[in-house]
Amino acid sequence: MGGGEKVKIRNIHEYIQKLPQTTQDRLYTHPATCLALFRSLTETAQQYVMRLLFIGQPFALNKLTSWAVNVREKANLDATKQLKSVRLWSVVKLDNGTDGVTLHPNFRKGLTTALCGGGMSWYGNHQLEPDKKPKTVEFLDSYAQERWECLLQYMVQGNSDSDKVSPDIANLLLQSGMINKHGSEHAITSTGFQFLLLNTSSQIWYFMLKYLDKCDTIGLNLTTCLAFIFQLSFSTLGKVYPIGSHATFVQHLRQIGLVYQRKHTSPWFYPTRHAIDFLSAGSNKSAERKEGFIVVETNFRIYAYTSNELDIALVALFAETLHRFEGFVVGHITRESVQMALQNGISAKQILDFLESHAHPQMLKCKPTIPPTITDQMYLWEMERSRLSTEEGVLYSQFLSDADFKVVHEYAQNIGCVQWSNVQKRLLVVNKKGHGDVKKYWKQYKKEHGE
Repeated sequence: MGGGEKVKIRNIHEYIQKLPQTTQDRLYTHPATCLALFRSLTETAQQYVMRLLFIGQPFALNKLTSWAVNVREKANLDATKQLKSVRLWSVVKLDNGTDGVTLHPNFRKGLTTALCGGGMSWYGNHQLEPDKKPKTVEFLDSYAQERWECLLQYMVQGNSDSDKVSPDIANLLLQSGMINKHGSEHAITSTGFQFLLLNTSSQIWYFMLKYLDKCDTIGLNLTTCLAFIFQLSFSTLGKVYPIGSHATFVQHLRQIGLVYQRKHTSPWFYPTRHAIDFLSAGSNKSAERKEGFIVVETNFRIYAYTSNELDIALVALFAETLHRFEGFVVGHITRESVQMALQNGISAKQILDFLESHAHPQMLKCKPTIPPTITDQMYLWEMERSRLSTEEGVLYSQFLSDADFKVVHEYAQNIGCVQWSNVQKRLLVVNKKGHGDVKKYWKQYKKEHGE
């Protein structure tokens, strides 16, 4: 009844922690990165950083507790663990032999620049002419939502709308395990369905982490791309910015709606709300979720109060569509429709999680939200697929005597590799793991007995 491997979303610290130290050192030379990392720290950790920021020498570790008299021990331990995990501070020996702490020199310089000013502009010293047709915030929000939903619809609807998703983005979805390829078509996987259950900010953060893991293979610098993402999080919605040396990266961001560029040769772009807000998912901050639209009845009828093509396509993954009206779709959850979803790697628990997370406000008044008859039947349909399981094995047959069969059979039983046997017919099946040992023993036995 499990839902398969759960999608794990790393936060900013978990991601940076796994980077090589040389990459971290380069990353901390960017003020935007330092500021974003600082803002994601706990309040206690922020206090330590701010007090150490303008101290030009290591500070005694045993005196740190005086800075947090009213802080609980756990908060203090969490703060120090967080700062150590991404090397924002390090422990050094003081002249008197005691331990002291000091901030990472690159981080100290970068955060000082971000907080106090100075240094070069984050976007360079490019002079831009005013946009003759400036885009409104409403337009940018609509554009960002449309582009992101194109990607989600591509995942759900097989080969439809494939012209709206670039080969690079489609290939990333495939490599990330969110879709499977079947000839010219594709199908969403269990991982992909869990991805769709996330809120938009979490979806974008998860997708961008997968992108960053692959950016070296497409000729982009990880440090530069990550620093640019952090810069976008501090940009102003509705303001135009120069592209500079980020042309290729901006093109990819444009395809998923994180930035708007009038045409691919334009020297400027507009950040969208998605680009500014999605880092909240990497900071473990909660994001708003849209109101639910699904009603499920005990007779397995499902009603979706929506005209959104993506929402309708998601429901169609596990339910048959019976009627479709303006802003209203009627479906039926059947054994065949659920079995089809299970074949694509979507578990019963994931379907139930989807129904609950998108339940209509009227359904949320019921306890439990999903009728028990629906829940139980979903799991029963899933268990049907678990009645039989397959495992590769090797058949041993044509033994010349009962004694030969008995010797091999007993040896296979002793090492625990027997899958099936028939004493009367002298047939023995062992698993592939034990086949090598059984084969070696059988050859040795025949050699010793002159067979």
